[in-house]
Amino acid sequence: MAENPIVLWFEDITSENVNLVGSKCGNLGEMIKKIKVPVPPGFAITTEAFDRFMKETDSEEEITKYLARFPPKDIAQYDEASEVISQIILSKQISRELQDIINQAYEELSQKCEVGDISVSVRSSGVMEDLPEASFAGQYESFLNIRGKVNLIEKVKECWASLFTARAISYRIKNELPVLAGLMSVGVQRMVNVRSAGVCFTVDASTGEDTWVIIEGSWGAGEGIVQGKVIPDRYFINKETLKVDEREISQKMVQISLKGEGIMEENVPPEIQNSPSLGDEEATRVAELAKKVESSYGSPQDIEWAIDKDLPFPENIFLLQTRPVTALAKKKSTSERTLDTVIRCWTKQ
Repeated sequence: MAENPIVLWFEDITSENVNLVGSKCGNLGEMIKKIKVPVPPGFAITTEAFDRFMKETDSEEEITKYLARFPPKDIAQYDEASEVISQIILSKQISRELQDIINQAYEELSQKCEVGDISVSVRSSGVMEDLPEASFAGQYESFLNIRGKVNLIEKVKECWASLFTARAISYRIKNELPVLAGLMSVGVQRMVNVRSAGVCFTVDASTGEDTWVIIEGSWGAGEGIVQGKVIPDRYFINKETLKVDEREISQKMVQISLKGEGIMEENVPPEIQNSPSLGDEEATRVAELAKKVESSYGSPQDIEWAIDKDLPFPENIFLLQTRPVTALAKKKSTSERTLDTVIRCWTKQ
């Protein structure tokens, strides 16, 4: 039987390929190939690469022998097991054959984007991640603004090692799964030269209300919102009219910026701290794309977006990721929704 490919381009995959490219990469491919919304180009390093690395370097055997000493039972032991297993993986060298395949794909991506060494995001894409029933969403490693083949290869290994966080090990043991259960793909995607970024939800998960697409945004990369470093601007876009029903503009003191080969936290210039991180026209476009994604999947979505500072509207808006909204409250009645609106308006006075 022929071996699975080591690399697959996003435009060649869909969410049906999750066992080979993980949920995150599968969804990126779905958005490009099937839904046809703007997503930065890139490729998935498949689970075949991870599986071959684990076997070729004897990492799988070493981890199995280590775990045979004891099944971790408490937090300290889970932390220890995570550290030991991660070091086993990080200490190994990816074979020259695998490196050559990954590096060739990186070169092709650079050529497509007409850049010598393209800046990329390197994101873990677990097979069980971002699924409605998953317990791993958001805990695996992701790296932004990575440039060059050497750095790319190192970050791929760090993504693989993050499959064995203390939380993931604990989850598997408590659910009577092998610690080595699960596979990891890695997504390599052109970085957006980000001006503003954030998330949007096609339903209010706390109320079940689906009247609006709710957008949260801030200056810089979306990690500022994810890490809780900034209170984001919020936009309520009516799903029917695609008009901004309401906006809440916050003071945004810090932002995550792309610097050199990586990211850094820096202060937002005072003159734009209280300015909207995206205009109404941009917010409407994000909502329009989000509706299209939700319609294709047939379920509420949690979507990451970014605006490229170098491109004109609407070519500057990209979707970076989508996942199902997992915890969804029961939809409220008309009277309850009316009361919510009154309370929201009152608290703003």
